Amino acid sequence: MAKTKVTFRAVRIADGEWKILADYPDHEQREISGFTSKADADDWMNGDRKIAWLRSQGYAK
Repeated sequence: MAKTKVTFRAVRIADGEWKILADYPDHEQREISGFTSKADADDWMNGDRKIAWLRSQGYAK
């Protein structure tokens, strides 16, 4: 079975308010909110928190 590829992108909502959109093939898009800057969102996407989130969603071991 092929692995599901989840893509992430940071989106600015307002000054000091960012969210990450997680796109799943053939599924509804999910939002991860609570980021204060693009750097904060980028740190999440490039760090251990992304892997932990993917595990909690059943997409990583």
